[in-house]
Amino acid sequence: MSDQGFSGPIFRFEVGTTGRLGKRTITFLRAASSGYLVEFLPHPDAEHIPEVMRGTRPDIEFVGRRVIPHAELTAALLDGTLDIDEGDHVFIDHSQTFKPEFVASLTDRPANDLILRYATVTLMREIAQEKKLGRPTRRQVQMLESEILKRLPARIDLLNGKVDHLRRYPFRRRKNPVNVATAQTILDWDERLTNRGFCCLVDRLHISGNGTGKLAPEVEAILDEELKERDTLEAVPNIAIHEAVERRVFNLRAERDAELLRRETAGEVIDAAERDAVERIKPPSLKTVGIRIKSRSILERALRGKGPDWLLRNQLVTGRGLQVERAGHIVMIDEYDADLMSIIPFDYLIHWLGVAKVAALGISGETPFRIIISVMIDAFTGCILGLQLGLTADQDLARRTFMLAMMDKSKISAACGAESAWDQFLRPEKVLHDSGNAYIAGETERMCGLLRMDKISAPKAAPFLRGLMERIFRTVHERLLARIPGKTFANPVRRGEYDSEAEAILTLDDLIQVLIVWIVDIYHNSPNLGRDGLTPADLWRHEMAVGMGCRPVPGLRSMTHVFGTTLTRRAHGTGIRIMHANYFSEDFARVLLRSPTRAFRVRWWEENMSEAQVEVEPRVWMPLEVMDARARGLSVDEWMLLLKRDDVARNPEAAAIRRRAGELIDELVEDRIATRRKLRRKIMTEERLKQAEDRALRHFSTPTTEITSAETHGLYGVPVGADHDEDGVVREVPAAEPAAEQKRKVTANTAQRDRRRNTRWIPGTME
Repeated sequence: MSDQGFSGPIFRFEVGTTGRLGKRTITFLRAASSGYLVEFLPHPDAEHIPEVMRGTRPDIEFVGRRVIPHAELTAALLDGTLDIDEGDHVFIDHSQTFKPEFVASLTDRPANDLILRYATVTLMREIAQEKKLGRPTRRQVQMLESEILKRLPARIDLLNGKVDHLRRYPFRRRKNPVNVATAQTILDWDERLTNRGFCCLVDRLHISGNGTGKLAPEVEAILDEELKERDTLEAVPNIAIHEAVERRVFNLRAERDAELLRRETAGEVIDAAERDAVERIKPPSLKTVGIRIKSRSILERALRGKGPDWLLRNQLVTGRGLQVERAGHIVMIDEYDADLMSIIPFDYLIHWLGVAKVAALGISGETPFRIIISVMIDAFTGCILGLQLGLTADQDLARRTFMLAMMDKSKISAACGAESAWDQFLRPEKVLHDSGNAYIAGETERMCGLLRMDKISAPKAAPFLRGLMERIFRTVHERLLARIPGKTFANPVRRGEYDSEAEAILTLDDLIQVLIVWIVDIYHNSPNLGRDGLTPADLWRHEMAVGMGCRPVPGLRSMTHVFGTTLTRRAHGTGIRIMHANYFSEDFARVLLRSPTRAFRVRWWEENMSEAQVEVEPRVWMPLEVMDARARGLSVDEWMLLLKRDDVARNPEAAAIRRRAGELIDELVEDRIATRRKLRRKIMTEERLKQAEDRALRHFSTPTTEITSAETHGLYGVPVGADHDEDGVVREVPAAEPAAEQKRKVTANTAQRDRRRNTRWIPGTME
């Protein structure tokens, strides 16, 4: 699946996935060596091409199959040219598929239970999809019980047929269901299949039964002591444990019998219940000891046998740990209070906290703060997919971390000066998180539902499941932040008299640059013993080159709906204008003709201005493309920088013009202030009068306000200079006198009013 010269992620599309490349409908047929074989369906505009123009538009007329390289597919998916139908199998979670080899290895009862549970869950999903229920609730599952029970026998026979030819004894006893399981049980099976995979549908229910202890309490205690002592790294065989238990039980029985005999000899009457208790002291069989050993927790056996360090190194492949099969299968997200004080600009504080909270806290300038780092990491390769900084661990911080994990960050790493590219991005299949408010919030649940990602809440009292994330934070602290002045230490005792705020030297921009360079150039290229000495970058490249690839990121339209901003805009003749760019399409023009004055709801994503989504009908969204080709693929910050550069290139004197215009605006504002002050004017004194006269000097013509010789044009574009006549007409070179025009007769009344003479100039005498 490698693509020479392309270092980005290799997305995997299942056979039969459909979508649109531009305006062409395509279907993915199979994976090729450098990309995917895609079938192009007929273009809707191909039939409108005149006969004489046939063959001139291969982009529209081509119908057939073509191999599209991985680089083109990735670029088209990011800029919105490629739009995949999310309803199709974009990526199949193979951990949930039926595994007949595993079922064939089980005995009758657990195999039948596994087939029954898997058939019930898959039927529930199919029926819910047919009825367009989405993710059904318990009440909806209760309504589907009759339909599930009706189809269940045929589905069980189908699954048994896949297993029978793999069994050593194919004609085994089968379980025919009479009643369907309860709705809550079906949902529990569905959650277990989604979060932990197909193999976790098996439990030890088939060996459960009477929980009454069949061994004497003394024998139970002896057996537990021997298991704790001998179930170690040496892997003592069961028969040795049984012999040790047997010896201790025989010795205990002999002691109790001798005690009873001594008491009887002394004339004491022995109670029957006491004799029965001694009779129950019998050594367990070898089978009982083996069952007791198997019933012990796998993690407990590993902890006692191999120690906690081994558990931390291998926590992804042991018992209750995470079974990770490929890149993006399971990712982890968590936040970390950075043990470092950073100088945060006031503008960032306003952006993060808001004006009201900043005013309430009394923050007035650049003050050192302790920030929170939110990280998302891939559990298979160890690559960091997303990173965000904030002051509070809220939903917005988690949302932006999710967003960054599905975006190409090569521009960010290049801007920070990193030598390697930060091009690890994908759409996670499962997200493992703790029980923080930011991750269990309804908004986060909705976001993961729209992106078709499963959320897994890590079980409580099991921190070893998230040991990978904790090691990342420890590495960041020990290898990076601890050597920067301004660290806060782990506790006040270790900090002592060290003033963290006074020693802080890094601004927020500096901290961002240091973190990204460390992640891209150091952490991703550092070997790890837990990964057999390979680096996260090595594992990523290997998985992309010869592995399964990763799940495709959502298209631009999906990202716009999930992470975009909802606006209300009125359309004009050139479309809908957002951030000084017009968005329009032919289909929207027809809608606009029917309702030209209507206000539309628009979804617009600031990270990619290529498209916007407009709601033409309730819950019906229409894509609009940006009309300015320069804005395609740019974020809003890059777009504003581009506009500024174009303005400077187009008008180099723009800065001087803005400066002079600012002075004019100041004068106008002062005039308005003077007008308002009439309502609350103070008593005029001689001192205030002197100040008012000084301010009024700017309105009079003085030698300092004369037009300088460097300025060649005055008001209304009239050239200025030293050589001019009495009427203000410039004569830069001697010229012939213009033909005298007959002057208008001035009346006495006009002369008394001192009206300005209206001289009529002959064309050609003024520039």
